[in-house]
Amino acid sequence: MRPFTTLARPFVAAPYIMTGLETLRDPRQRAEQVAPTVKPIADRLDWLPTKDPESLVRIQGAVSLGTGVLLLTGRFRRLTTLLMAAQIVPTLATEHRYWTEDDPERRASERSHLLKNAGLFGALVMVAAEPRKAPRTAELRRQLRETQIRAGAESKVLRKEAAAELKNARREAARQVQAARQEGGKRAAKGAAKAARTPLKAAKAAKSARSSSKGSRLAKAIKR
Repeated sequence: MRPFTTLARPFVAAPYIMTGLETLRDPRQRAEQVAPTVKPIADRLDWLPTKDPESLVRIQGAVSLGTGVLLLTGRFRRLTTLLMAAQIVPTLATEHRYWTEDDPERRASERSHLLKNAGLFGALVMVAAEPRKAPRTAELRRQLRETQIRAGAESKVLRKEAAAELKNARREAARQVQAARQEGGKRAAKGAAKAARTPLKAAKAAKSARSSSKGSRLAKAIKR
């Protein structure tokens, strides 16, 4: 839809730009046309900066030119279309009063212009009321955002679990290392005690052997 929107923007903006330029260049003709209807309304509105129809028409021309340029550049689409629709309201109320015309051709022409402006007003209101994003696109974006949030939460939980398992594994490895050291110390102590007992046994055996040898010699001497 974006290429069609880009192509349609100049066609919608062109009448506003041309009308704004013509009104700013020569506001008198338009002011004389709308003065019978605008002047009584302007006199009742105290907040208006001026009551002069020509000045009011000049302001309307500046707004028309600005909104046309904004629409052409694609800036502030919703605000621009609302301002354009608001500009058509005075036109619908003050211009193209075909029911006051006696000439059939003039009457038909004014009625045609009034219907065109009414159709443009409705189209601008529809564009301004459209959601900023297509429903399908918004739904896909929402699902993608929910998936990302869910994946982030699951990833966070997995990281916590992995960190807890790593901590437990390190704690178990440290416990096993400590147990192995304690077991190695006990074995070393047993080996040292055994090594200490071996010379003692050898000394006792030698002493016993010497005692036996001495007894044998004494017995031989007695026999003689």
